[in-house]
Amino acid sequence: MTIVSHGYVGNPASNNQQSISLFTENIELLRAHEKTILECAEYFFCDIAFASCSWPYVTGDGPLCLGYLLLGWREGLLLESCPTSVGECLVTSFGGSPLSGSQSWSGFCTNCKTMQTSKNQPVQNPLIEKLKFIIKLRKHYPQKTWQTEEQDAMQFTFGGNGLKPVKRLRKTSVDLFQPVTLVELVKELKDGNLRPKNSPKTKAETALGNLEIRLKLF
Repeated sequence: MTIVSHGYVGNPASNNQQSISLFTENIELLRAHEKTILECAEYFFCDIAFASCSWPYVTGDGPLCLGYLLLGWREGLLLESCPTSVGECLVTSFGGSPLSGSQSWSGFCTNCKTMQTSKNQPVQNPLIEKLKFIIKLRKHYPQKTWQTEEQDAMQFTFGGNGLKPVKRLRKTSVDLFQPVTLVELVKELKDGNLRPKNSPKTKAETALGNLEIRLKLF
């Protein structure tokens, strides 16, 4: 296990209003097509620019794709009570400390139809439960892996001209899928021009076996 002293820090530019508006305006459409999205890898790993999780000390935090969100809402682990109404919030981002249990989150309220945030307030689901759930999803539904490549390099030596050629191993990331953008997904769902079933789990297992590469959790 890798120990890190800080959590994932997303790109502030990803929290732009255009991305959030596109998501919230079509959230019912996305939920209505949950089964279709979960059965197609290109839909499952659709990037939601502002969705992420963050915690220190344990690896596994980072961006949250649409499939992870849908599964979290369905299982109830990414649901919280709205701090301003009696509604339920679909959590899109969360973070905190596994040691203290402190937690903050943001999400879309299905009652007041707005994005809400909460920090260090009572929650339905403890941080540790959310953390374990996301790590489990990354294990069973990997989006990226690593492979080792051999490359030419030079190494210092006291003899000759001071350098000698050597072979070194270099790790490079491999994308297992080419997910659609949220704009593309919304259009395809509205048009009814759906892609064939392409299980993210099955395809990942096949790709990992063919490439013989080691899974790295993000």
